[in-house]
Amino acid sequence: MIAIQAVSIPEDCRILHHDFYDYEPNESFDLLNNVKYLNENLFQCVFPEQHLKIDVGWYGDVVKNEGEFRIQIIVNENWEHPFNVIYSKSANEVKGLLLNIFKYYSSQEFDAS
Repeated sequence: MIAIQAVSIPEDCRILHHDFYDYEPNESFDLLNNVKYLNENLFQCVFPEQHLKIDVGWYGDVVKNEGEFRIQIIVNENWEHPFNVIYSKSANEVKGLLLNIFKYYSSQEFDAS
């Protein structure tokens, strides 16, 4: 069963948008699921004190099942030149990467378990 990703965030981070599911298009391709669960606006959160946004989206061709997830780290709303962009084919890997990013940028002790 496809479910929304359970993403633990630190207290100094705020979720702005969360439509990021545990659907793995490379493991269980289904066109209807691709259309439903893959788009450029899957997850976004902000660390207000650092003027930092973390944005997750899927970019590619949902019909041909060719694409990838992207995590963009945006500083001071500079979308034209992201601070960092991380690419992955796996939703599960993206979740793990998000947790590592949260730990790095959080000014507070953070336990994601």
